[in-house]
Amino acid sequence: MIKSNYGYAGNILRVKLNNLELTKEPTDSYTQRFLGGRGINQWILLKELKPWVTPFEPANIICYGTGPFTGTLVPGASRLNIDSKNPFTGGIGSGSAGGWFGSEMKFAGYDNIVVGGKAKEPVYLFIDNEHVTFRPAWKMWGKTVSETMGMIKEDVGDDDVEILCIGPAGENIVRSACVVVSGSRVTGRCGLGAVMGSKNLKAIAVRGSGSVGVKHPGEFISLTEKISKRLRNSPEHKVRKEVGTFFVTPIFNALSAVPFKNFQDDYIPEEFYSKISQEVYKHFYNVDTYACSACPTPCGQVYSVKDGPYSGTRCLKAEGNTVWNFGGRLAINEPGAILKAQEDCAQLGLDIDSVASSIGWAIDCYQNKIISKEDTDGVELNWGDHSVILDLIRKIAYREGFGNVLAEGSLRAAEIVGNNSKKYAFHIKGQDLIEAIRSMKGWALGVVVSPRGGAHTRGAPVTEARQYSRKESNKLFGVETAGIAATYKGKAKVVNYIEKICALLDSLGVCLFTGNWASPLGINPGELAKYYFLITGKELSEGELMQTGERIHNIEKMFNIYHAGFTRKDDYPPKRFMKEKIKSGPLKGELLREKDWNRMLDEYYELNEWDLESGWPNREKLEKLKIGECIDYLECARKNR
Repeated sequence: MIKSNYGYAGNILRVKLNNLELTKEPTDSYTQRFLGGRGINQWILLKELKPWVTPFEPANIICYGTGPFTGTLVPGASRLNIDSKNPFTGGIGSGSAGGWFGSEMKFAGYDNIVVGGKAKEPVYLFIDNEHVTFRPAWKMWGKTVSETMGMIKEDVGDDDVEILCIGPAGENIVRSACVVVSGSRVTGRCGLGAVMGSKNLKAIAVRGSGSVGVKHPGEFISLTEKISKRLRNSPEHKVRKEVGTFFVTPIFNALSAVPFKNFQDDYIPEEFYSKISQEVYKHFYNVDTYACSACPTPCGQVYSVKDGPYSGTRCLKAEGNTVWNFGGRLAINEPGAILKAQEDCAQLGLDIDSVASSIGWAIDCYQNKIISKEDTDGVELNWGDHSVILDLIRKIAYREGFGNVLAEGSLRAAEIVGNNSKKYAFHIKGQDLIEAIRSMKGWALGVVVSPRGGAHTRGAPVTEARQYSRKESNKLFGVETAGIAATYKGKAKVVNYIEKICALLDSLGVCLFTGNWASPLGINPGELAKYYFLITGKELSEGELMQTGERIHNIEKMFNIYHAGFTRKDDYPPKRFMKEKIKSGPLKGELLREKDWNRMLDEYYELNEWDLESGWPNREKLEKLKIGECIDYLECARKNR
């Protein structure tokens, strides 16, 4: 039986693929400052990875981390963080996934797994409690995600073993390759599947028979029952259970905040959207619902296409992003085709956000006569042409023909093509932008300043989409404007708070949907502090926890400074969003004004105590956050600037 150290399994597994070496180290030397999950992963990367190491070199490191709440009954405590160097930006790459792998990893006795080197031939790692072995994966190389999972389960003789793996896209080092966890959860963005593929690591399988200890079980259960009841009774969680995260699309569209035809507009026309709405999917395609471990409010929806050209398609986890990407950005109004695109990406191991961005860039370029049939393998590229788009998805995964260009992401593809094609490549710090950001100013700031290169799950508030009242806003953030989309006022303070809470939730192992990122009814920092004491027996105040979130955020900032040299100039949106107004929808005419953006960015830097000119922390800030070791990295970056 695997022993637990109250919240922590107690071990970090170190894996060197070049010589198939395994070692262990205790977790407790990291927990006081970084808690777990994302925090420990990020610190290991900053301390151990040299800035000249590129993402696909054997010397790169990829880390898998759970939090001290993962594997307990804390609502939503299922998360696994995966972190490495970002193939798009050269800075930090990071993703989080739910499912059941993280809990099983804790039950097997490990809080984090740190993988370096490159195997001589394809392998997968099998963790069976304290017994860890390397197994050949050459028979699985080239297989889809479901095929890989089936082969591993047969190989280990256990249908219940938990698996994370890559598909063909990761094997082919496609920059938009992702890691698929528990068959349907994904760490999208940041090319983490490509990093695994570059190491010849096809999968990690884990089986654990232990448990996660709780120091004060009686009080823990009482708190859990109270919070779970509150979450189940909230309107947002009820609708999420019915339609998953599809429910966000009409909310965002009503604020002119959904990309349409590669950001030509930020509003899906009503007649167009009615064909791909949440009601359509709910009534004609939804067949089941499921949850991640420890989740009281399931958002996993199973969709089945029963007729039409995509009959037989079964999609385990479509998100609001699915409709944004394929319905909005690529203008597909065939529901079955959207589910087919989602499922193809899941099986091939592709991040839907980055794939749709690359294809959207290509269609825009084709429509504007920057590229022609000679570039696209003889195929016309038109908005909404789902048969062609589905073929492009396959070509991207296998780097075939024009897909080999799109596999690099829109910015690099534009650099390959040239001819002013960068005009249609929308990115943040080199990584494709997926969010419409012209209407909601706080959402925009959180997306753009995100250390991982865009993405809303690191600091973008949903307060504007939820239209927080002035009273709610003032109570939570000390400003009255958190729920007003078109104002810049007070948004820096909201983003500053959200960045801390997101870092905290990721490092504890809790889903953002059950934390108070998604709703004021979610688990708040005070309750997280109570949970930490009840689970570990160690006291950390609400303020100390929030400072830990701030510490982790600054570590990521330092990684970007040290490895990629990012400065203030990298915290700006694409120029198009500062020059072209939204054409339609309720917030028609909105855009990001440079003067207002600069003022908001100044306020954001001041709240973080960063230099206004460079956007960098100073020595005093790093010492205040108890990461004085970062001063050397800061000085080195200054010399190389």
